[in-house]
Amino acid sequence: MDLDPRLSWHPRWQYDTHATALHLDGVIVAMLLDRVDGDWFARLECQKLRIDEPLVTRRCSSFEAGRRGCEVWAMRHLDRLLTEVAEVKARRPKHCGAGQAMHE
Repeated sequence: MDLDPRLSWHPRWQYDTHATALHLDGVIVAMLLDRVDGDWFARLECQKLRIDEPLVTRRCSSFEAGRRGCEVWAMRHLDRLLTEVAEVKARRPKHCGAGQAMHE
């Protein structure tokens, strides 16, 4: 299964050494986080910004397996993710350059 062109991997923050954040139209929908023991886990549903949303995580057997798992999850839920990402982008402020996605 090929990755949808609207999905792309980018570093989560400026000092990240790997592309650990999966973006959909410029909004992070999943990310990989390294554990203190050197293993990885995936955080899914990152587009849901409310504090009362459940924290969805999955342990990964490796970095590569985690990336592939995030991609499969995103492709499986792409229609719902597109709707939720559109809602996130619609709530962003529209002044002074705000609301523009970084990776579009």
